[in-house]
Amino acid sequence: MQEGREGNHEIDGRSVFEVLNPYYLLFFALSCVLASVFLQEIFIALKQFRLGIAVAPVVGILLPVFMLTRRFGSGFRHQLQIARPRPITILQVTVATVIMVIVVDHIYVVSQRFMPESDTYVEGLKALRPDGLWTGIITFAGLCIIVPVAEEVVFRGFVQRVFSLNMNGVLAFFIAGVFFGAIHLSPHLLLSMACFGVFLGFIYYATSNLTYTILSHAVLNTVAFLQLTMETSDDFSVAPFYIQEWWYLPIAAGVVLILLREIKRGATPKAPAPFQ
Repeated sequence: MQEGREGNHEIDGRSVFEVLNPYYLLFFALSCVLASVFLQEIFIALKQFRLGIAVAPVVGILLPVFMLTRRFGSGFRHQLQIARPRPITILQVTVATVIMVIVVDHIYVVSQRFMPESDTYVEGLKALRPDGLWTGIITFAGLCIIVPVAEEVVFRGFVQRVFSLNMNGVLAFFIAGVFFGAIHLSPHLLLSMACFGVFLGFIYYATSNLTYTILSHAVLNTVAFLQLTMETSDDFSVAPFYIQEWWYLPIAAGVVLILLREIKRGATPKAPAPFQ
């Protein structure tokens, strides 16, 4: 019995990516995503779409990942490279993400011409729009905090890292980004979310710190939450001001590329130390 404990302790001191087969981890990550989607569908059937956004990622993704990584001595945050961020990089990532919204929304508008929004999607947005303080808090917590953490844990913390074990790092974050777009299961969101997924993948590739991609994802979702809250049209047909002029797109793309270069330039060559 003592030998068994010693053996487990030796395993616990290693990375989950060293101990477990990468294809098992990929299957595990995909299973977590599917579990979260399935739970969300149950909440939709119960007409609790808003609550499902907050609960499904916790039960379907975060809880299973925590249970897996806690078996290893370094723990959840270290295994997933959730580390203390640098203030200057926080600012760079935040500004880059806000400007990236312009790029993502332009791609979304173009996608709508070929793959229009479904009535189900529009009805879902209407159901998600807060109609009071309490519903606003629940929606914000689910959309802007829980969902970014859960999705980054899966797509950057597992999927991108598994891909990077078997291919070039650039190719890994590109494929993981496309996978991120596809898993949203909405044709009109595929291109815009894949583009944003590649953006997140580069940040993780450059910094080896999941904190930055969680922050970026949270910023994007917060912008979406504000747009949802302030939207006055019942069919969500009023486009933001930056969509009405095409020249915003190349300027925004250029600024984003400059900021991404600075983020990579300021990153340390090794993965940052986890929180103490």
